[in-house]
Amino acid sequence: MRIARVKLTKMPNLKNPHGLGSNFGSLVFASITLGAVSIVSGFAGYPSGAGGRVSLVLVIVGFFLSLFAALNFKGLKTFELNNPSEVFSFSFYFFLSFILLQSVMLIASGVVSTVDVAILESTSGITTTAISTLNPESLSTSVNVFRSLTQWVGGLVALFLVFVATPITSSGDNPSAAYGPKIFSRKPVKRIQEISILYSGLTLCVFAALNIAGMGFFDSFAHSLTASSTGGFSTKASSIAFFESGPIEWVLICAMFLGGLNLGIIWWIGRRKIRNIKSNNELRLYLLMFFGGVVLFWLKGDFIGSFSYQVRDASFKVASLLSTTGFVNKDWEFSSGISAIALLLLATGGMAGSPGSGFGVHRLIALIKYLRRELTRKYNRQAIRKIKVSGEVVNERELDKLQGYTAIFIFIIAMGSFLISLDNESLRIEDSIAVSLSAFVTGGPPITEATLATEYGILGNFTLSVLMVVGRLSILPAAYMILKLSQSIKLNLRGFVSSKRSSDEIL
Repeated sequence: MRIARVKLTKMPNLKNPHGLGSNFGSLVFASITLGAVSIVSGFAGYPSGAGGRVSLVLVIVGFFLSLFAALNFKGLKTFELNNPSEVFSFSFYFFLSFILLQSVMLIASGVVSTVDVAILESTSGITTTAISTLNPESLSTSVNVFRSLTQWVGGLVALFLVFVATPITSSGDNPSAAYGPKIFSRKPVKRIQEISILYSGLTLCVFAALNIAGMGFFDSFAHSLTASSTGGFSTKASSIAFFESGPIEWVLICAMFLGGLNLGIIWWIGRRKIRNIKSNNELRLYLLMFFGGVVLFWLKGDFIGSFSYQVRDASFKVASLLSTTGFVNKDWEFSSGISAIALLLLATGGMAGSPGSGFGVHRLIALIKYLRRELTRKYNRQAIRKIKVSGEVVNERELDKLQGYTAIFIFIIAMGSFLISLDNESLRIEDSIAVSLSAFVTGGPPITEATLATEYGILGNFTLSVLMVVGRLSILPAAYMILKLSQSIKLNLRGFVSSKRSSDEIL
């Protein structure tokens, strides 16, 4: 998610008459979303033998969540998001509510047995991250549908956050000219409809293509949801490697490539606005990284099989890494040199305005141009060079924020790897860094020798969960919420201390 200075128009939503505000509105929206997903998933797998209990729990819990949302929705009148703080709060509490409610559901249905694993699995779903401790082949149909739908919803929510809740302007965090009202309709409700139709249409196309490629109806349905959302959950323990099919891999390569694109680029192509696309240098760098990565992966490959197989294998890996999807067509094993390239692709991620996450192609462009300008000034202090991204000038304030963002980005990954190392002493330092990076950019199975079934303790699971949430929300809103929560705790402590002193004085 890319957060900027925003001024949102009034949108029809909720304001709690009891004073709970946007936090309660977040709970209501999370209940609506999770309730619908649960009911659909429950009926999709009911009855299913041993999974009948799970399906029944999903239907019952989904019904009560929907009922709760409906009752409270009627009592809500107006709910406005008019400034960044309200956007940050709503986003944070929506994800928190969704994760907590889903965790309770997973424990109640018997899918998981501990709280930390339930939170990890719930966070992986809504943040579209392919990190999981569950064997999908041992799960019932309803649970696999549930996991796929939560990732699809997570991808849609990510798009709403960029294009609707926090439309990017030229003075914001992302100077690209490819966002919000500059692409879609200016009315938020109309924009939501356009994004939903385009996102759903892409998902249907992927489903049809996978079905034609021979994946099968159910597997095509599940993988189309997790491919279009760049989620990466699979119905097979070995992911896409299970199918051993060239046509299926090519379909997913195209799906993941599109998943890393700014959704507005696809919208412009559909409306034949090619001129707007040509001026977007984010797209040029994205294409350069993709095809350049394919060439490097092919040159550093083992050259086993036909030439077409080698190109397909390289393309699949690059598409999965760059879009932060996390599908695996065979083991994540790279030579030492190509591992650095793989980590760079994963850390960068796709374009802003895509369901994926990561540092962002637009930030990489601005950072490269900033470094080039500083080197130029070192030898020619009178040189004046404006930094532009997609035709728009990046002001100095945004460059200062970019430096801070880069430093925090590295610090979070380092801190995450430290905590993961404390939790699992068997991991090498490079393994813990890869795991931390994969979680933070909402990618998938880490580029490490550790197997997909690596288990973590309570500290490791909570660390991974926090990394995924912060990576999905982006650093700025997450930092804002941390400061807000810390201030709230300080005020409560001060109030508690002052009240205690008053009572002591009375005594």
